[in-house]
Amino acid sequence: MATIHEYLGEFEFTRDFGTQMYEQRIVEMEKNGAESADRIRRTCAIHLRKYNDALLLHDTVRMKDAYDFLEEFYIFEKFVKDSRDETDVFLYSLFNDNTNELLELSRNMKYENPKLTRLEEILKEHFQDSSNSQGIIFTRTRQNTHSLLGWINSNDSLKSFNIKAEVLTGAGFSNQSKHMTQNEQKEVIEKFRRGLLNLLISTSVAEEGLDIPQCNIVVRYGLMTNEISMMQARGRARADDSCYSFLAKSGGRESRREMTNECLEDLMKRAIKYVQDMPEREYEDKIKDLQRDSLTERLVKKNKEESKKKFLPSEVRLDCRNCSAAVAYGNDLRVVEESHHVNINPTFKVYYEEYTGPVVLGKKMMDWVPGSAIRCRFCKAHWGLIMIYRGLTTLPIISIKNFVIKTPESYKTCKKWKDVPFPLERFKYNEYFEEHQSDTEDD
Repeated sequence: MATIHEYLGEFEFTRDFGTQMYEQRIVEMEKNGAESADRIRRTCAIHLRKYNDALLLHDTVRMKDAYDFLEEFYIFEKFVKDSRDETDVFLYSLFNDNTNELLELSRNMKYENPKLTRLEEILKEHFQDSSNSQGIIFTRTRQNTHSLLGWINSNDSLKSFNIKAEVLTGAGFSNQSKHMTQNEQKEVIEKFRRGLLNLLISTSVAEEGLDIPQCNIVVRYGLMTNEISMMQARGRARADDSCYSFLAKSGGRESRREMTNECLEDLMKRAIKYVQDMPEREYEDKIKDLQRDSLTERLVKKNKEESKKKFLPSEVRLDCRNCSAAVAYGNDLRVVEESHHVNINPTFKVYYEEYTGPVVLGKKMMDWVPGSAIRCRFCKAHWGLIMIYRGLTTLPIISIKNFVIKTPESYKTCKKWKDVPFPLERFKYNEYFEEHQSDTEDD
């Protein structure tokens, strides 16, 4: 990572590799590189993010998991890129030149994560005496859940304890790791309910909302969250003789945060007691004041959002975030069912290619079904997916985070469509179908 920074000419930089603070800076570097069309800086930021993710993995699970994560990334990068520039060659060579050393280190058991040793002790303690034990391990990322599952399944000393584990993660799409569909979530929870599984390794998705049976073992593994998350996770341990554990490095940021959460929980209980003891008239007046403040805040926020839409759609261009190719204009875009953003310009198809089979969403849509995933024809960066609308019309759905927006004033990136600086028209199927049909007849 230091070598990459030197390649960028950054000889003075903070060496806080492997932290979420560093990750935030790298995310900002990638964003700035995209907005300024600085491909070298953006590409280096992507690779630095992967190395940082690997260090976070190493801090949570095994060195082997960190190495496998990096190796998979570089194999995929080589597979999808038809052409490479000098920066690509430098970054690939840097990893390849260090592969043997990294692989040797990942196999050295003296670097085994001590948190895993403690987790092994916890699992043995609570699964050895009862065949009815059921538990949840909460961890930070989807990648962590899969790595922990791999560790449990390959751990010889745990095989005699009849641990039947599976991961449970969110249904939202992520570029970092594979998501679960809602049907897959339901299937895992049903197996857990029937006793076919007795251990779930989960992200925060299992803290609330999902109908998960009571457990007698809950472990929060290397997490740094707020007091609400802590209480929700602990609330899953509802069975008799249940055990709640928090596992992190002694004196580390995670353990310090957990102690803060315990103090905040006490303050929360005192605040609730204070509200419960308020005179009824005072309570009602306070509620009205809060409602008025909330209404004012909503109006201010609405006006602020509307003021952002200051450009005409025809004045705005969309460039591929990865290679800066100009591929669309704002007036090519429409909104379907108030949530899906499609490009209705038929010439848009020359800029993308389909590269998978039908995308699995895990839930049924009212008027459309998903088709293939789509990516940039030039650099192979993922853009979105195909929508087959009412069985007749094929429309590409695109995610705005995969593009840079060029306005008359500047370049900018947006994570969500609500933040784009131009208004979006609603998709009118009948008008589109008539126009499309007439175009076909003319052809």
